[in-house]
Amino acid sequence: MKKYLLVLFALIFLTGTSCKEKIDIEKEKEAIKAVFEQEKAGFFSQNFAAMAETWVQEPSSVKVYMYPEGQRKFEGWDAISQQDQKNVADTTWDRKSVNLTFRNFQINLLDDEAAWVMCEALWEGVYQGNPMSMVQTRINILEKIDGKWKYALMAIYNQPQENKQ
Repeated sequence: MKKYLLVLFALIFLTGTSCKEKIDIEKEKEAIKAVFEQEKAGFFSQNFAAMAETWVQEPSSVKVYMYPEGQRKFEGWDAISQQDQKNVADTTWDRKSVNLTFRNFQINLLDDEAAWVMCEALWEGVYQGNPMSMVQTRINILEKIDGKWKYALMAIYNQPQENKQ
């Protein structure tokens, strides 16, 4: 009797796990990279609505800018939204003269609804009339909501740059 119960229990377990949809890891990684590109496109086209679509719009969302001399932290969607709207409205520089490239992605899917991502953001071009080249390290936590990946946390560390004289 014990053998039959064990076999029955194993069959139920295997049936339950085999019916579970398998995660296509590469497809999810590409979808996550697309969120970075969507947010970037919104920033460069000064389209706040496009940027906002990439965020979990909850009080638990956090965006942190980390500098060698300190940090600026925005907690909750309202604070993030206000800051991003200011950034998008800034017309003191020509966005067409600056390029942003994301590279060296490390994407870790925690399950089919959460991931953490680390990458570099390379900014190059001319900013307010001056040549620029800056590297940021970005650490992000994304959640999948209604089938779409969205930022829940974005921590941006501006790496110190060499003084080129």
